[in-house]
Amino acid sequence: MQKKVVLALLMAALLAGGVFADDEFSMSAGGGLLFDYSGGNGIEVSNQYFSYSMGINNTSFGIYGFFDATYIEADISLTRGSLSSYSDVPGVKEGDAGSMTQFGLSVLGKYPTFHPGGFNLFPLYGLSYNAVLSGKNEKGDSFKEAGDYSQFGILGGIGSDFDLSGPLYIRAEFLIQFRFSSKWQEDWASSNSRYFNTETTTGIGPRLKVGVGYKF
Repeated sequence: MQKKVVLALLMAALLAGGVFADDEFSMSAGGGLLFDYSGGNGIEVSNQYFSYSMGINNTSFGIYGFFDATYIEADISLTRGSLSSYSDVPGVKEGDAGSMTQFGLSVLGKYPTFHPGGFNLFPLYGLSYNAVLSGKNEKGDSFKEAGDYSQFGILGGIGSDFDLSGPLYIRAEFLIQFRFSSKWQEDWASSNSRYFNTETTTGIGPRLKVGVGYKF
């Protein structure tokens, strides 16, 4: 947890520096649709005789809203995730693992680097937090502690704006997200650590966003 806090502070400092890096400044806001996939959220277990990994993949769709201030973008989102289990243990089947509702927050640094008429391209990097509000397993039973599945993450990728009529524009973003282990993963790994070497795994996957913005 201390490493996560240090990382968050470092990224926040970098983002704050970017906001005031130039006199040019503009603001806009908007919203749209997003797709988010995080695969490989689980644990690796091993001893001198064998090793295996198992966990859950999360495929989410939802809506988001954003606020943009030239060099920084902040957004909130609400998504529904379909969960699927994965495993390389012989005889263990992969399949449905339930679903969950999530509230997301992200803060991204951005720098417009290429802007011919009516088009703008920019790199993005920053932090995210995926707060799980509720969930059910494959049997339909509700999660007892839904918050234990929440995760911090880091994001990086590219975005572009396409001017429409007047102050309106379309924003599209393609990001790769790395999600750190959740409390659920850490507890799962800890419960097996008496008998095996256990290690949590980092989730990774694309995050795609398409929306409409309005320039103030």
